[in-house]
Amino acid sequence: MGFLARFQFIDRRIIYVCVFVIVFGALIVPFPLPMVVSPEVESFYREVENTPDNKVVLIGADWGAGTRAENRPQIAAVIEHLLITKKKFIILGFAQQGPEFTLDLTEELAKKHGRKYGEDFCSFGFKPAGAIDSTLLSLGQSFKGTFARDEKGNKTAEIPMMKNVNSMADVHLIAEVTGSGFMESYLRRVTKPTKIAQGCTGIIGPEQYAYLDSGQLVGLMVGMKGAAEYEAKLRREHPEAGVDPVTKKQLPGDAMIAMRPQSLAHVFIILLIIMGNISVYVARKQAAEKGAKA
Repeated sequence: MGFLARFQFIDRRIIYVCVFVIVFGALIVPFPLPMVVSPEVESFYREVENTPDNKVVLIGADWGAGTRAENRPQIAAVIEHLLITKKKFIILGFAQQGPEFTLDLTEELAKKHGRKYGEDFCSFGFKPAGAIDSTLLSLGQSFKGTFARDEKGNKTAEIPMMKNVNSMADVHLIAEVTGSGFMESYLRRVTKPTKIAQGCTGIIGPEQYAYLDSGQLVGLMVGMKGAAEYEAKLRREHPEAGVDPVTKKQLPGDAMIAMRPQSLAHVFIILLIIMGNISVYVARKQAAEKGAKA
């Protein structure tokens, strides 16, 4: 029996070692990865880029530690885009950890780009998931009436960037990043002219395309791949994105780096499937030839 015929009986431990070597090698040895930006990510990016100066973006920080690997790069790319283009934004979340994680990330990025809390961004923190509908309805009437103070205890009416933000009508875009099913509440309670775009985990991504196709969503980032596409687009159009403050060199984003081992592992699995099918075909052919000779 030749190598191709015996390939289907390969020891699974060899496959595990190969996957480990591929993933580990891709993490420590950098290499360029072609990145084609999908139409849904392009649309998301364009909506952020075209936010009018007299409007704000609402960041729906509906994620947590369990979806950090996918959601953090998504929200980081959007926030850096907002900071670079000097678009004002508000952080609010209905997942307990999301607003805190997002504010920490924002303050870290804000230092790199010279932006300040209260002038360029602010946070109203966490609201329980059960209050999402009532909160969004109330924001449709008045921000200051819904939130008397921000997460840091500042009076909302005295926050500089909130001076001309009265209601949801002053929000150009809601950029919701989540691993959960909050989207229906946003779609149910938020009306035009406010637009909605979403960054979501890969496991719920297929469900969100129905909203994208119907026009209820104006953009969509799905999983690590969506985040990597957004990072690549941002770095092409804004060279200051991802610049290391020490070396002054532009660095790939976290999602772009993570896509290297993921992409190579996917290629390896596809090759295994192809080789496995070839192996089965060759083995059956050899068995048929043996039977014919007998």
